[in-house]
This record gives sequence, C-alpha cells and structure tokens, in this order.
Amino acid sequence: MSSIFGWSYPPGCSGPPDDDGVAPCEICGEPIDNCICPVCPVCGAFGDPDCYLVHGMRRTEEQKLGRAITDRDNKAEIDAQNKFWDRYAEEKEGCWP
Repeated sequence: MSSIFGWSYPPGCSGPPDDDGVAPCEICGEPIDNCICPVCPVCGAFGDPDCYLVHGMRRTEEQKLGRAITDRDNKAEIDAQNKFWDRYAEEKEGCWP
C-alpha cells in the first residue's frame, strides 16, 4: 500500500531511523524525557519559557550550561551541513562545461 505522499515506511517504522522525535527542552537543552528543569511553583509545568518570563523563575547554572552545550552542538551541525552543501555546489559546477 502506498502513502498519499508517494512513499511510506515499512510496518513498525514511524520515521527516519535517526529521528527519535524528542526535541530538546527550550530552557536546559536536554531531551524532554531527561529535562533537569524544576517544576514551576505557580503552574506546575517544567521547561516552559513562560514560567521564567512570567512566573519569575530563575535559570540555574546547570540549565545555562546545558543550553549552551546544546546550542554549540546545533551550530556545529549546521556549519558542517553548510560546508557539505557548499562543497557539493563547487563540485557540481566543476562537472559541467
């Protein structure tokens, strides 16, 4: 059976093998299932940026460090991808007269 998108994953597969579907916490940078953020005393949420803006919560040093590491790793990945595509474009231009 084909998908309406023209492709489908095999039975039991929900997406690409490297895609775990877990986005990092916006505050601490850890995956949501390993979030180190404390529970907000006002609303009971954790890892919610609004709690830090509206409810007066303060980020811990551990949260700041985790977010900085995640941001650094994301930037390195984006830079590597951009370098790959720049090199690809240069090689492609060299192949055609």
